Amino acid sequence: MTYIPIVPNTPAPPASPRTRELAGLLSQVLDEYQKAHPAVTPAEMRAAVRLAQMSVKGGNQPAALIISLGLGLLVAGLMAGLLFFRSSGGAEGGPVLSMVVIGLIVFVGLLAVVAKTMSR
Repeated sequence: MTYIPIVPNTPAPPASPRTRELAGLLSQVLDEYQKAHPAVTPAEMRAAVRLAQMSVKGGNQPAALIISLGLGLLVAGLMAGLLFFRSSGGAEGGPVLSMVVIGLIVFVGLLAVVAKTMSR
């Protein structure tokens, strides 16, 4: 018999009074702007709301992505170099290998902290 998990649909929690108030104010501002500028398209309104959301987050998403990608490529390069070094017979001792592995673990941990900080 095959087991098929069924995930029930859970309704979204009700919005708090502050959330409803803020949504009302935002809707009012958008309506007033649209009345003052009738040539504004819905796509422009969505783009403006998206820009406002990005400014509230405060993080520079492309910079965090570039840093994360660069650090990930650096770790991949280090691992490839380590594997090449071991396959050529240069890694006879275990202490060097264990220090490299510990260094990579610390490096990946720092990468996670930097990525988390940049995303805020």
